[in-house]
Amino acid sequence: MALNLGQLRVFEAVTRAGSFAGAARRLGVTPPAVSLQIRQLEEAHGVRLFDRVRRRVRLTAAGQTLEPYAQRIVALAADAERALGETRRFATGRLRVVASGTSAAYYLPPLLTEFRRRYPGLRIHLDVENSQRVRERVLSLEDDVGVLGVETPHPDLVFELLAEDPLVVIVPPGHPWARRRRLSLAELIGQDLILREPGSASRQLVERRLLRLGAGRLPAMEIASNEVIKRAVEMGNGVSLMSAAIVRREVEAGHLRALPVRGERLARNIYLVYHRERRESPLIQALLKVARELGRGRRRRNRKELPLPRRGRGSG
Repeated sequence: MALNLGQLRVFEAVTRAGSFAGAARRLGVTPPAVSLQIRQLEEAHGVRLFDRVRRRVRLTAAGQTLEPYAQRIVALAADAERALGETRRFATGRLRVVASGTSAAYYLPPLLTEFRRRYPGLRIHLDVENSQRVRERVLSLEDDVGVLGVETPHPDLVFELLAEDPLVVIVPPGHPWARRRRLSLAELIGQDLILREPGSASRQLVERRLLRLGAGRLPAMEIASNEVIKRAVEMGNGVSLMSAAIVRREVEAGHLRALPVRGERLARNIYLVYHRERRESPLIQALLKVARELGRGRRRRNRKELPLPRRGRGSG
């Protein structure tokens, strides 16, 4: 018997929610309606898709087999529905975006602002995760696009370069390095280093470079918040390597000092990523068009440099 799209939508909602009640809330229906659709799907194909464990459900072997197909079918159906509405220039619909913290705060807003200006009827849903979770959510078709700071190749993912994001060493104004012009990366070895949590793109880049130089235990502190890291450095708890965009305001206000790393291209690229099966989606193609236009404009403008400390004794 042919698969029923409505039943697959219900099945996919249950797998994401982990329960019939959660799926019902997502779909705006009652739990008995969800239970009926799942039962009919199971009976039509002679399989059991879920084991009921108290109020939760767990996929059976048959359910695990169906899950990736259901995700793709439901996502492609949503793309087809949006494509049919292309004549209305996205007068309605929703764009689901997941982005890493730095991307969401500093690189994504101009893109989404311009996209909303062109398509004011479109609703945008944005979640913030670390780069590893961004990749996982785009792979599972949970979101339409992701924005992240690391390119990890996968046959089902397409990466589009949005911007370059340089990293700088940040120290408090009273730190012995505060009057320096720049530092070598090796000078960070043995310092109280404050980094983001594992899975963060900046953490991966910094650890990889420092471990190559022979650094031992990393870091002294790990904090899953850019704002808290800045505050911790400002209060003298250590030093950090962060995106220049993230610390620009504090540096200009004199609360932190930012030092480029000498002899290293210590920067990460910011990428827009989407699932290969969605490459023909009109919505994603429209977003890519805006992103490319903004990228060309950004490259034409001269970037404003971070204010550096004046050269003094002991500057490097």
